[in-house]
Amino acid sequence: MALTSNKNTSDTLLYVVLTLLVIGIAGWLYTKLEYRIVEEDKGYQGEAKTNAYLAAEFFLLRMGQKAEKIKLFSSKQTRLNINDTLLIPSVRLAFDTRRSEEMLEWVERGGHLIITGQPDTENESSRRDHILEKLGLYLERQSLNEDSTQDDEPVDIAISDEDDFWHIDFDDYLVVSSTSEFDSEIIWSIEDEDRVHAIQVKVGNGRLTLLSDMRIFRNEYIVEYDHAAFLFSLTNDQLFSGEAGIFYYSLYEDQMSLMQWLWENAKPLVLSLFALGVIVLWMLIPRFGPLINIHQPVRRQFLNHLTASGNYHWREGHYYQLISEVRKQLSLQVKLKYPEWSDLSKQSQVLHFTEISKLESASIEKALFDTEIETVNDFINKIKILEKLRKSL
Repeated sequence: MALTSNKNTSDTLLYVVLTLLVIGIAGWLYTKLEYRIVEEDKGYQGEAKTNAYLAAEFFLLRMGQKAEKIKLFSSKQTRLNINDTLLIPSVRLAFDTRRSEEMLEWVERGGHLIITGQPDTENESSRRDHILEKLGLYLERQSLNEDSTQDDEPVDIAISDEDDFWHIDFDDYLVVSSTSEFDSEIIWSIEDEDRVHAIQVKVGNGRLTLLSDMRIFRNEYIVEYDHAAFLFSLTNDQLFSGEAGIFYYSLYEDQMSLMQWLWENAKPLVLSLFALGVIVLWMLIPRFGPLINIHQPVRRQFLNHLTASGNYHWREGHYYQLISEVRKQLSLQVKLKYPEWSDLSKQSQVLHFTEISKLESASIEKALFDTEIETVNDFINKIKILEKLRKSL
């Protein structure tokens, strides 16, 4: 009983010590740890991850402007009407000559096209831009002067249709330039220190706005300076000529297939490849009949000649002449050994050959005197017997 009581007391003390230890650790953690709520920026979510101009679309919708994202040249593309505005922030890689002409025809009917371009550098030119090339405009990258202040301050702009000034942070190194073929009517332009950052020209009944920098309308930049106000002004640039249409922007164009591009730009190459494909297929298709053995030796074996000669004589019916010649040669050899052979009867000749060759007399008689040859095997057997008779002499 005493041992049991001491054991229970020890267990109780152990539990008390463990409980106090846990309480002490919990109290220390409570005094040392501090609970905080930290907001973490996970970046753009949902459609904003893939649509860099989603904030611009929502801004225009809140301002009462109809705005919609479309995919150019797709089967489900919305038809562009007069007084609509289309913003294309990309460099229009899918615009070939035909598509560029269709876009300019829409502008001439009264549309408003806002585009940018791929800038030329001092060492090389950019890819062909059919729209800007026809208007005599292009973008180029220029370095700043040492005393220039553009790198620090945004551009101050004023448009005749508006009363206020805006601050727009264009890329200072990208400028709009024109060629000697440029003869369009300039509606307005944005310049700073003799560097043109944007220009709007009249094209037929419509307008085309060329911006050196389109990033000012992206999600992360449209909230800066007066970028949003500048975009809203561009979308309502047609108000003076009538009711404003819908503002569309296209992030992607339906790309032409490789075969379509090759057919329009390299038709001789496509036709040549097609002809080559037909020739290759003609060479690869199975042929009718047996193939010629190209590995056959030039000189045939003598046995092949004998076989061919025998087949020829057999087809021509010369087999009786052949066996007659063999019988004649056998008769000559027998007469050399037995001069009286010609005086013997057929039965005596057969009996003599039977004794010396040990062959059946019926087979010997057929080989020596039978005039009927029915099959090839019959002919061969008779020749074999005649050869055995010759060897038995």
